[in-house]
Amino acid sequence: MSPEHPHMTTQQMMGVFLMLSVAFNTLFASSYKIAVRRNCNLQVVNVWIYVGSLATMAVYVLLKRQIAFNEAAFLMGIVSGVMVYFATLSFFYHMTRGQLSTSWTVISLSIAFPVLASILAWGEHPSPRQTVGMVLIVIALVLFGRHESSNGGLK
Repeated sequence: MSPEHPHMTTQQMMGVFLMLSVAFNTLFASSYKIAVRRNCNLQVVNVWIYVGSLATMAVYVLLKRQIAFNEAAFLMGIVSGVMVYFATLSFFYHMTRGQLSTSWTVISLSIAFPVLASILAWGEHPSPRQTVGMVLIVIALVLFGRHESSNGGLK
């Protein structure tokens, strides 16, 4: 059983969090598509996404009434925030010319590259599941890429 939720096993909790992650990521990607279809200024939308994220974190900190400060974590958070801002802006711009299915498939590389880096840089060994997943990502990219180029982009 999970210590935080004694009526659920850890495996069940992992399943719940995975489903929530999929649901929120789906809504997140769909909001980009809506912004594109409504001809919103993508830079402005991106700024408001992060203002909303900051507000959510502020509420979290206020409710928790404490947060540990660590200079290294703070600096990593700032640098990562800048990278994520430009990553999502790039994602927005791709969606103005491409299909959401392809855009989201390419985003899957954000999982594959760190796994590849951990193999090459830190000598980690991927599990058979991770290896199959990375092969499937490459196959999906090839299939979606062909579909998008044959359909001429955004539909």
